[in-house]
Amino acid sequence: MKIFAISDLHLAGAVDKPMDVFGPRWSDHVARIETNWKEVVGEDDTVLIGGDISWASTLDEAEGDLRWIHELPGVKILLRGNHDYWWSTIRKIEDFCQDHDFSTLDFLRNDAQSLAGFHLCGTRGWLLESDDNFSKADEKILRREAIRLGLSLHALRKLQKQEGKKPLIALTHYPPIDEKGRGSVISDLLEEAGVDLCLFGHIHHHAPFYDSRPLLNGVRYIMVASDQINFTPQLIGEDGHFASAVKGKVEHG
Repeated sequence: MKIFAISDLHLAGAVDKPMDVFGPRWSDHVARIETNWKEVVGEDDTVLIGGDISWASTLDEAEGDLRWIHELPGVKILLRGNHDYWWSTIRKIEDFCQDHDFSTLDFLRNDAQSLAGFHLCGTRGWLLESDDNFSKADEKILRREAIRLGLSLHALRKLQKQEGKKPLIALTHYPPIDEKGRGSVISDLLEEAGVDLCLFGHIHHHAPFYDSRPLLNGVRYIMVASDQINFTPQLIGEDGHFASAVKGKVEHG
């Protein structure tokens, strides 16, 4: 089984939110994702989707977008992004998916998973302390995200006791490090847990430091926002072994 990753699908099947207003590279992006996805992902593979999945405001509005994802090849593990307003409680989402027979969809929320020889943990994350616009309100949200990551890591340790240690992937929406390589409470937790690879999205501008796939204090960081990876799910690994492209370009620290 192979593992792929992509983030920031920004689907808008039920709402008026055309992405090409953000530039020509977003033109026909949904069709491009579908074509590229079907070219690289097999039915037995898994795709990690790192948030900003749908512009819908409710689960009912998101039904068409979730169905579109469900019908693509592979199992999909979804993480919440900052624009996923449709994301309700995990119980409601799972019941909704069961009622609509979205059997290929799974969700990462305060837990950890074992798949294809890897362990997976993660959380949405938030704006970092080093950002010029970071506020007291942001600090509260970031600390809450750190608690959620702690819950995920607690579940991870249980998996490790049951199965032994495996290569460890963290999925976040926001980058846990800034564009100068400065860390955060989130990156500190990833380092302490021995995470090998952190996949993140959210970033849609040119970001050379993130493009370098930096290795910081043992954690490799890779940006997988769809527009940053040519709207193509990226191969992360297979059967417990990371793909060669995941090893990155630059080591820091």
